[in-house]
Amino acid sequence: MKRFTRRSVSVVAAIFLAALAFGKASAQVRVGADSARRLDRFGRDIAYGTVEGLAFAGVDQMRDDPVEWNRSWSGYGKRAASNVGEFYIQEGVTEGLAAVMNRPLDYQPCGCRGTLDRVRSALKGALFDRTQHGHDALAIPRIAGAFAGSFAQASWRPTDSDRRRVALLNGTTSLAFGAVINLYHEFSPWSANSRCRGTGGPCGRPR
Repeated sequence: MKRFTRRSVSVVAAIFLAALAFGKASAQVRVGADSARRLDRFGRDIAYGTVEGLAFAGVDQMRDDPVEWNRSWSGYGKRAASNVGEFYIQEGVTEGLAAVMNRPLDYQPCGCRGTLDRVRSALKGALFDRTQHGHDALAIPRIAGAFAGSFAQASWRPTDSDRRRVALLNGTTSLAFGAVINLYHEFSPWSANSRCRGTGGPCGRPR
């Protein structure tokens, strides 16, 4: 188990640092509906993830999860560092690889009219990217980021359960949550991309 922990941390750290380096080198590439630079986008995501991690640390504190960290300020600090660290690694790997591979970071509504087609597009968008050439490609940045973060967190959290199983479950849950977010952007009237509906073509995607 100790060998697994050391190996996981080393591999994730190497990927994280490399992804950050490539992400900064590719900062001039524009992405997203607001044409934000990748480095600016990364900074905003880190700020958002920090707030989210601190909030979920409070939830974990109330649940006393994991119990080994106790319900103390020290325990909250460990939970906060764990959640925020997991997010930093996930986003660093995801956005770094996306910059290297020239992949988009945001889901873009399909522009189709049928409800089933729109649901299918949102779910597919969790695992596939629409490239600049209009082709669907496996979302390697997103998948790698989700599992890099989950395996890293599993390696440092105290647990009596199978760390690999927990990491795989958490990584899969992260991708599933991404699909839920895609559904919001596809169907919500408050989504920034709602204007693309019913256009008969993919909004913001190469035709």
